[in-house]
Amino acid sequence: MKVLEACQEFPNRYYPQLGTFIKQSIDSIADQGVDITVISPKPFVLPFSTFPYHNFFKLPQIEHTEKYDLHYPRYIYAVPKKYFYPVTGISYSHFVSEYAIKNIKPEPDLIHAHFSYPDGYGMMKLAKKWKVPLVISALGTIERKVAYEGSYTSRQIIEAMNSSDRILSVSEDLKLHIVNLGIDKNKVHVVPNGVDTEKFKPAGKAHARNLLNLPQDKNIVLFVGALRKIKGVDYLIEAARNFVNRDTDLFMVGRDDGLRKSLEKRARELKIADFIKFTGPVNHEDIPLWISASDILVLPSLSEGRPNVVLEALACEVPVVATNVGGIPELMVNGETGYLVPAKSPGELSGKINKLLEDRNRREKMGKLGRKSIIQRGLTWEAHAKMTVNIYSELLEKSLE
Repeated sequence: MKVLEACQEFPNRYYPQLGTFIKQSIDSIADQGVDITVISPKPFVLPFSTFPYHNFFKLPQIEHTEKYDLHYPRYIYAVPKKYFYPVTGISYSHFVSEYAIKNIKPEPDLIHAHFSYPDGYGMMKLAKKWKVPLVISALGTIERKVAYEGSYTSRQIIEAMNSSDRILSVSEDLKLHIVNLGIDKNKVHVVPNGVDTEKFKPAGKAHARNLLNLPQDKNIVLFVGALRKIKGVDYLIEAARNFVNRDTDLFMVGRDDGLRKSLEKRARELKIADFIKFTGPVNHEDIPLWISASDILVLPSLSEGRPNVVLEALACEVPVVATNVGGIPELMVNGETGYLVPAKSPGELSGKINKLLEDRNRREKMGKLGRKSIIQRGLTWEAHAKMTVNIYSELLEKSLE
């Protein structure tokens, strides 16, 4: 079968940290023998360093990789997003569809959009024109939050999901939110993301810290993710006043989505700036080392689908302190592989972090149980790919009837 995989957030040579889990998903599907073409639309940008993501300008129209061809059509990403986000989906639909019709030959048997917006909405009319099934991945915040806002974009998201033939939800919790929007529950299938347990495994704390030039004699609490409101990072800084000190550092690993300056300012106000390290984005290939180097992974999100970083930490035998939101409780065993806390609760967050920092044996026991649970439940990319390809096959068989 020939499948067009569409995802505007996909890693590239200039921004390798974008959508790494999407690439892992698509790579695993390709490994199942599916003939894949990837289309990763990028905004029209000016080639000046003062503009965000200006290096998109340098990307070619097409790249050839070992597993698939990767296309970078351009479209208009309207800003400010707060007011013009609906235009983005309309632009995506127009420009990307025109590009695909001219350049994707032969036509695919199926289209898989990896976000419901703008990818799902943007691929909707093209799927109808080509008369092929449309699969949309539902990953979390878009379906749980944006779709419920009652905005024009909310209606676009719901229209795309209603138009799709299948929706792949990363968690049971998210499936409930999608069905509550009025989407036919029979088209929503839970397909969890996976983790590569050969890549994400304990690397040895001292060894990992040595490679990353991190202190050997301090506790390290690690956050991995974009610095954005939805990740609850402002609550993490508030919590940090109660656990960072001369013996413990907090490392914030991930790209800045506009909050870093305010977070640094707040850390200075709390007089804890010396103990909080903002690294910026790092290569995804180094994430297993960062996790192995840490004592605890913390994820204080306000909303989540089924975050891969939790799977990755557990696979590396590192306990997790995370908020009890979205699909996170489906990944963790509270009190056994880490701790779940309410969102927006810096006091409870710091309390559980300190509980783990004070007990090395508890951390090690939780870490070992975490990896064991991942392996026993088969939460791998191979399992993810097999479930996805089975859904593709079912749709294509149905279309031939």
